[in-house]
Amino acid sequence: MHPSSLRGFLPVYAASAEGDALSDLGAVALGVGKVAAAVSLSERLMRMRPPGVLLFGVAGAYPSRHRNGASLRIGEVVVVESDGFGDEGVAVADGFLDVGSLGMPQQDTPTSSPILLDALRARAAADALVAPLVRATTVSTCSGLESLSAQLADRTGADIETMEGAAVAFVCERHSVPLVHVRAISNYCGERSRGEWDLKRAVRALHDAVSVLLLESEA
Repeated sequence: MHPSSLRGFLPVYAASAEGDALSDLGAVALGVGKVAAAVSLSERLMRMRPPGVLLFGVAGAYPSRHRNGASLRIGEVVVVESDGFGDEGVAVADGFLDVGSLGMPQQDTPTSSPILLDALRARAAADALVAPLVRATTVSTCSGLESLSAQLADRTGADIETMEGAAVAFVCERHSVPLVHVRAISNYCGERSRGEWDLKRAVRALHDAVSVLLLESEA
């Protein structure tokens, strides 16, 4: 299969607002959060063997005040090239220890170390959408505080945060199934009053992007 083709890929998303409208393209809801997404996808991959998975949804972007580099734009579509678990571990007085730092086995334990997605397919998707490649981090508690947003952006080096990405990547890696991960920016992380939220705009851009990837693959 050519890297630019997503023919037969299983499109999945978390929340209803992100993907229910794309059910005619075969999009399937996994549920919100790492546990729901991982369990639901694992069950599906044990019953079926798609050539790959397309995960899509909205995301919060770390603002420029919390990271080096310009902020991504609200409504902008991005393609994830790497993801990691941002808050699996222990908060301590002088920082954070992920589960890998606690001496737990890395092979079967999610850590903050980046999971690299299929580079050829990520680049092909980014080219098709004229979208940037970004680093993501996956959290259970989203950054609605300035301090938390700044800490996560600094510690992970991520551009965006989601609640399912690394869990889906972890499952796909275990099942040896390629993953393409696309997001649209709905808000900025940090103080919610400064988030410039526009969920409708992000969802519209997201649906356009997913349609391009799936329908062009069928052409």
